[in-house]
Amino acid sequence: MTTTARNWRLVAACVVVAVLVAEVVVIRPEVGGALRSLWTVDVGWVMVAVAVAAVSMGAFAMTRRALLRAAGFRVPVRATVAAVLVANSVHATLPGGVAFSTGYTFRWMRGRGVSGPAATWCLAAGGLVSTAALLCIGLLGSLLAGSRAGWLPFALAVTGVVACSVAVRHLARHPRSVAAVGRWVLRLVNAVRRRPPGTGADAIDSLVAELRLVRPGGRDWVFATGYALLNWAFDAACLAACAAALDLRGLTLPLLLVAYTAGMATAGISPLPGGLGVVDAALVLTLVAGGIPAAAALPVVVLYRLVSLVGMVAVGWLVCAVQLVGTPGSRWR
Repeated sequence: MTTTARNWRLVAACVVVAVLVAEVVVIRPEVGGALRSLWTVDVGWVMVAVAVAAVSMGAFAMTRRALLRAAGFRVPVRATVAAVLVANSVHATLPGGVAFSTGYTFRWMRGRGVSGPAATWCLAAGGLVSTAALLCIGLLGSLLAGSRAGWLPFALAVTGVVACSVAVRHLARHPRSVAAVGRWVLRLVNAVRRRPPGTGADAIDSLVAELRLVRPGGRDWVFATGYALLNWAFDAACLAACAAALDLRGLTLPLLLVAYTAGMATAGISPLPGGLGVVDAALVLTLVAGGIPAAAALPVVVLYRLVSLVGMVAVGWLVCAVQLVGTPGSRWR
């Protein structure tokens, strides 16, 4: 490893530590209040919550591995889990974490020999599969609750995801459609930039040629979707285990699924990393709307976030530290 690379790694480690310290200061009142409210927690159920949260992250890693395999690339399970943990920590910690975690994942796949188009396809397909799985969980909760008002929005959302899936599959099977659309967009861009109409056409041809190698079948989609469902299901089980740890009464399966979906669906609109504030409020408000007192719902949500967010983020940064000080051939890479 060159001196320049070591210096950059040292700088990156210092920046990460500084950001973590700043965020601990910001959320210290919330963590302090949580610790004071968790004196009666059942340690056994907390261990169950930790276990199912870990399984949830593993299922997410298997979703990514299944999509990479569909694209023709085999990646070791350990390396995939490590990359998912680090990307999750980056996403949940740094401001603008979505961009940073996506960039990290893209570079990680490229470092594993995955082509640029295939890596982009895996990221897009992963987002689509994960969103579809979450919508299915929310739809199941809504149907179990007998909510007619909630059925239609979820049905429309699922229909939209299915339509997008069909479109993605069509483009994967007919890459010439990508070329046609790409050339049309390219002509418009070149016209605006006052360049010859054919400028960049070679890049599109190269992209289409590489996309031809990505040929996911029905079995690939089934495995990826199944793992995505397990990811969300075990994470929801973590919330249920936290409720059991605090002996929360009145939490039915439909309310659990609806509250969980509401919380996860709002994660992307929080200005703070990890959906702090927005996710917590959505979970608490939905539980309260389901008949659970706010004083009982808040500690459960805090415990759930400590396990599923803070705990998994800590593990991810630990893995990142191991990668930073490890050798290039480390199995964690």
